[in-house]
Amino acid sequence: MSDDDIFSRLFELFNQPGPVNWKLAAEVSHHLTGERVPIDPWAAEEYRELSRLAEFRLEQVSPIPVAMAPDVLPVDAREWADRHLEAYGYLSEAFADMGQLSGPLAQLGPAMIGMQVGSLVGGLATWVLASFDGGLPAGRQLPLCVIVPHVEDFARRHSFEASAVRLWVVSEEVAYRTVATVPFAIDRLRRLLEAEAATIQFDPSSLAGLIGMSNPEQMQEMVADQLSEVFDSEETAAARAETEAFLGLLGGYARLLAERATAELLPDRERIVAARDEERVPAEAQIPFGPAPPRSQAIEEGRTFCLEIERRYGPEELNRLWTAENRLPTASEIEDPVAWAARVLLEDF
Repeated sequence: MSDDDIFSRLFELFNQPGPVNWKLAAEVSHHLTGERVPIDPWAAEEYRELSRLAEFRLEQVSPIPVAMAPDVLPVDAREWADRHLEAYGYLSEAFADMGQLSGPLAQLGPAMIGMQVGSLVGGLATWVLASFDGGLPAGRQLPLCVIVPHVEDFARRHSFEASAVRLWVVSEEVAYRTVATVPFAIDRLRRLLEAEAATIQFDPSSLAGLIGMSNPEQMQEMVADQLSEVFDSEETAAARAETEAFLGLLGGYARLLAERATAELLPDRERIVAARDEERVPAEAQIPFGPAPPRSQAIEEGRTFCLEIERRYGPEELNRLWTAENRLPTASEIEDPVAWAARVLLEDF
C-alpha cells in the first residue's frame, strides 16, 4: 500500500461525522470477531420454534408483559456484532464528554468512543451465547439473535444435551428481553452511567498518538494503557458498583423467570447455569472504559435478592418492584433486603 493510500485510509477512518465514529467502531468490532462462519440451515426453524415455546411459557409466570421477538435469527459472532453495534451505542453516550477537544485533536473524541463501542460489542460477540449472556440491554428492539457456534461449542464442551442447551439459551434470552422492556430500565442505566462518567477526570490529548495509527489492535492497546489508571478512584469504583448491581438485578430476575418458565422442561438447568457462570466474561473481553458485563456473582446476587423479597414480603411485593424506579434497590440494599424494605415499604404507608 502506498503512502497516499495509507493517509487516505487514515483520513477516512478518523474523519467521520457525529459524536461516535461508527466506521472505527465497526473496524474494531470486525477485528475482534474475525470472518463470518456459515450457520447450518436447520438452525433457523428450530430456534424459531424454541423461541415461541419460551415466550408462551414465560407468559404464564411473568408479571411483566412478554416482549415478543419480531424475528429469531441464528447467527455467527460477526453478524451478532454487526446487528448490535449501534443498539449498544447509547451505553457510551455518557462518556462522550471525556473526549471533547478542539482543533487538530477534535477527531479523537468520536474515535475514542467509537473504539469503546467496537471493543464492547466485538468483545461480547467473541463469547456470549446471546444478548442475555452479556447482561447489557440493547437500546432498541432487535431480532432475537443466538450465536449458534458458541451454543453448540458450549454444549459439546460440557457434554450437555444440545437440544436442552438451545432451549435454555432461548428461554434466558426471552426472559432477559422481557425484563429489559420495563419502561424505566434503560433510563436508569443511562443515569447510572452518567454518574460514573461524572467521576472521571481524563485528558484526551494523551491519546494524540492515535492519529498516526491504522491498526485497530494497536489503537485498542494504547487506549487501554492510557485509561487503566483513570478508573481506579474510590468514586468511580462506587459508581461502577451501583451500575453492576442494577445490571445484576436485571439479569438475576430474568434468570428467575426463565427458571420458573422451564422448570419441568430442563432437568439439567442447574448444571447448565453453573457451568456457564464459571466461564462467563473471559479476561480478554474486558474493555478500557464504559459499561462492562456484570459478573456472574452480581447476577446471582440479583436473583437471591428477588427470592428474599418474595420470601419475606410475598410475590406481590416482588411484582411491584418493577412498577416504579424508586422501588428498585441500591447496591447496598441488594445485600440487605431489610434495608430495602425499610425505605420502600414504609413509604407506602
